[in-house]
Amino acid sequence: MTKGTDVAVVEFLTRLGLAALLGICIGFEREWRQKRIGLHTESLIAIGAALFTMLDAIIPGDKNRIVAGLVTGVGFLGGGVIFRNEANVSGINTAATIWATAAIGALAGFGLLWEAAVATVVVIVLNIMLENITEYISARRGQRGETIYKLTVLCNVETQPIVGNEILEAISRTPMSLQSLSRHNADGNEVELRAEVYSPRPEDEKVERFSARLLDMPGVDRAEWRSVSP
Repeated sequence: MTKGTDVAVVEFLTRLGLAALLGICIGFEREWRQKRIGLHTESLIAIGAALFTMLDAIIPGDKNRIVAGLVTGVGFLGGGVIFRNEANVSGINTAATIWATAAIGALAGFGLLWEAAVATVVVIVLNIMLENITEYISARRGQRGETIYKLTVLCNVETQPIVGNEILEAISRTPMSLQSLSRHNADGNEVELRAEVYSPRPEDEKVERFSARLLDMPGVDRAEWRSVSP
């Protein structure tokens, strides 16, 4: 190290070692959960951030410029793990963890060892706790989520009024509500009835039984349905 440095060799190694250890702790949690970024990357991010922040003590310079450069570099690194597939975006939590790991490494590099250790515990606890909560909420949403059912019935013109009334009466006896019911001309003497039904929770079995009952009615050639998220 250069003459006049404010950080002794022992202090330098202590800061760097703690940054590596804390990065490994975060990386272990990520590796255990089989995330895209694990032990190797998280530890290197923490070490790299610590080294950049210690540059000010080793080579006199502007702390603000060093930290600003570090934030920019980590931002590019985090952006590289975010992927978008149509409406789904993945990797945001991984990118946020990279950002937090770099901040922890910077704390260790500045000698704020206790603060870095506490921040590491907070990141790990949040990653574990919040992911479990998210999984629980997703599971509950899947069980109780709102659903739109689109029912299509092909029948002859004479049967159409009876089928329409049957749809109205059947829906009125359930928690579901009819959003729309329309008639469309089909080939020959047939018409197609299209019903859109809202349900506060999934009712696939009930809709399937109702569709089968419609199909058994005289004059009905086809009855089918599909569900979509509102």
